[in-house]
Amino acid sequence: MSARLRLAAAALAFLAATPAFADWDRDKLDRAIEDIERASKGRLGVALMDLRDRKLWSHRGAETFPMQSVFKLPLAVAVLQQVEAGKFRLDQPITVTRKDFSLFHSPLAKTFKGERNDYPLRELIRLAAGESDNTAADLLMREIGGPQVVTRMLRDGGITGMSIDRYERQLQPEIYGLKGFGWDEVVDEQAFRAELRAMRPRLRIGALSNALKDRRDAATPEASAQFLEAFAKGNWLRDPAHTAFIEKIVSESKIGTDRLKAGLPAGTRFAHRTGLGLTTDGINHATNDIGIATLPDGRRFVIVTYLAGSRADAREREAALADVARLAVSALR
Repeated sequence: MSARLRLAAAALAFLAATPAFADWDRDKLDRAIEDIERASKGRLGVALMDLRDRKLWSHRGAETFPMQSVFKLPLAVAVLQQVEAGKFRLDQPITVTRKDFSLFHSPLAKTFKGERNDYPLRELIRLAAGESDNTAADLLMREIGGPQVVTRMLRDGGITGMSIDRYERQLQPEIYGLKGFGWDEVVDEQAFRAELRAMRPRLRIGALSNALKDRRDAATPEASAQFLEAFAKGNWLRDPAHTAFIEKIVSESKIGTDRLKAGLPAGTRFAHRTGLGLTTDGINHATNDIGIATLPDGRRFVIVTYLAGSRADAREREAALADVARLAVSALR
């Protein structure tokens, strides 16, 4: 069987399986979520959706939270939509130069040799969606026409509470009121970090406070759950093999294993995408995780967690998200 046929078969099994009923004990969820939010020392948004009967429960579900790298999942979908439209091929080479490097996490940049290299489109998708590579994500957005293309895809699919507005090279400095990097500029991360450290704390904290209320590059938990539900049903892409391609990448990701995944039972298949912002002056911009959980007994549900403005350390933030996953499983009827 060819690789394409194997992917298609996996997608059909993933999409067509009839999950067991997964409604929620809402009273239990309502009682416990307040304690988890207090322990998180920030603003916690959660949404849970049963994938059979669309039963939804949320906490701060209509509030807006910064997405950080969560956006890379809808980005991957938008790229594959253009593949299906004939604008790209998965094996199409995309030329990358050192001038294209973005800020922060980028395995591509760390392993880059020479001045320019070609990467197949499928590898850039894997790097962005699976390894949260900022350089790969920025390049993919540039290739498809910009962040607004991803937002337009979401709107066309009926998702109004998610918005992708800036490249990583723009977004990350602007969180702190600094000038973002244009595509005609080489990103100097060391200079950026030095400028950030040199800011007066009052200005840094004020800019971050404004960014936490920014509706750009942000989402509501309930809209994120709706996006994931449509992904689980295969609604975003015509070819089931393309859905399976993304699902495999995000299920095998090693990032964020101490967040939601840590609170799910052993043997759970979890297709997810995380997001993480900087911590400055003791305040973390965002610690996020959203995904589709398939439990060993076949029950399937969407789980979305956004944690913004937390004063907890990384271990405490991740533990809070894991606690949400444990609560969700324990509240299944």
